[in-house]
Amino acid sequence: MCGAENVNLNLLNSFYAVARHGSFAGAADQLCLSHSVISKHVKQLEDSLRVALFLRTTRSLRLTEEGECLYQKCQAIFAQLEEFRGYIDQRKQQVTGKLVVKMPSILKHDPQVAQCLESLHIKYPQLCLEIVFNDRLGDLLREGVDVALHIGPLQDSSYLCRKVRDISTYIVASPEYLAKAGTPIHPAELSQHQCLHYSHCLTGLNWSFVEKGKRFKVPITPVLSSMSESMLASYAAKGFGVTTTLDFVSQKAIDSGELVSILAPFSWKTELYLVYPNSSQIPLKTRTFIDTLVM
Repeated sequence: MCGAENVNLNLLNSFYAVARHGSFAGAADQLCLSHSVISKHVKQLEDSLRVALFLRTTRSLRLTEEGECLYQKCQAIFAQLEEFRGYIDQRKQQVTGKLVVKMPSILKHDPQVAQCLESLHIKYPQLCLEIVFNDRLGDLLREGVDVALHIGPLQDSSYLCRKVRDISTYIVASPEYLAKAGTPIHPAELSQHQCLHYSHCLTGLNWSFVEKGKRFKVPITPVLSSMSESMLASYAAKGFGVTTTLDFVSQKAIDSGELVSILAPFSWKTELYLVYPNSSQIPLKTRTFIDTLVM
């Protein structure tokens, strides 16, 4: 590409942000620049390289073949720059900069995560925490995520991971509901109960249980569905029906008697993992977050 040797790093940074977010607005928000400045940077970069980097319509924005090639190069360039920043931070032993943490929204109720974030905020005032709530792990590099929290089994990937702890799962209902509808002694009886369903359940309208070491599924017909597990636990406590829940969401309500754990012999455990990009030099800010959470 003619002129590539004179490419300004600021122009590359703007291009890289647009490619990652898939929009000029998202790049502008990330870099704290105006939409017009981002657009100008991309136009200058295209002019200097004498190629179109994006295909633009009124409704969509996607990379050209040359743009995709440059994006892949930028991933390597900015990853190396981030490694260098991490190296400098380690030399200084100062935890600074912005740390982007991605996690499922349900973890806003987890006391261990809350304590970790509070501790980092107090101990490292120069560290800017950006919390992104999303139930999907996604592409951490493309999204600019430093470290993610993930609940459940992990698919094979190039990411590094570290187990934080086991999480117990409960089936719960209020004492009032059970007094009226009866207490099921086997998951198959759930077909006779009002089920409050988590919309993002990986097994769909089939709740998963364990019997004699083997997993099995029970189809349910929900009377209410929600993407919020905490909302479902709250409705269950009000007598709306039976729901599945994670331990840190419902433990206080169980301890206080607002909720009753049922079908305990058939419940199972899941896991909480830390997931982060594979790098020869883990930035100090990322390592500090990991160490603080699992200490």
